[in-house]
Amino acid sequence: MVRPLFLILSIAAVIAIVVGSNTFAQTCLRPKWTECVSFPNGGRHTGISPYGKPVEIEVPPGPDICVSTEWEIEAETYALFARGGMPWPNRDWEVRVETFCFYRN
Repeated sequence: MVRPLFLILSIAAVIAIVVGSNTFAQTCLRPKWTECVSFPNGGRHTGISPYGKPVEIEVPPGPDICVSTEWEIEAETYALFARGGMPWPNRDWEVRVETFCFYRN
């Protein structure tokens, strides 16, 4: 016979695990050309550079970041970004469209 207290604690533990795992899972945000993403609490940005290297940068809180340009190099499409009308994080930063992600804090 299963004791009611054991059953209640077991259910509570399962609920805590499910809620905890969803709380820390971050969603990859991948805006399309001309779309923007807001970062009221900052975040981070990841992707693959034209040299095939993984890149990552912290996103400080501030205005929206928009995909300002998409262009092709040797059958790969790359994205450039802008924030507040200026290239973000700099004019030479570009990542493969199919690999980049923004994550909000």
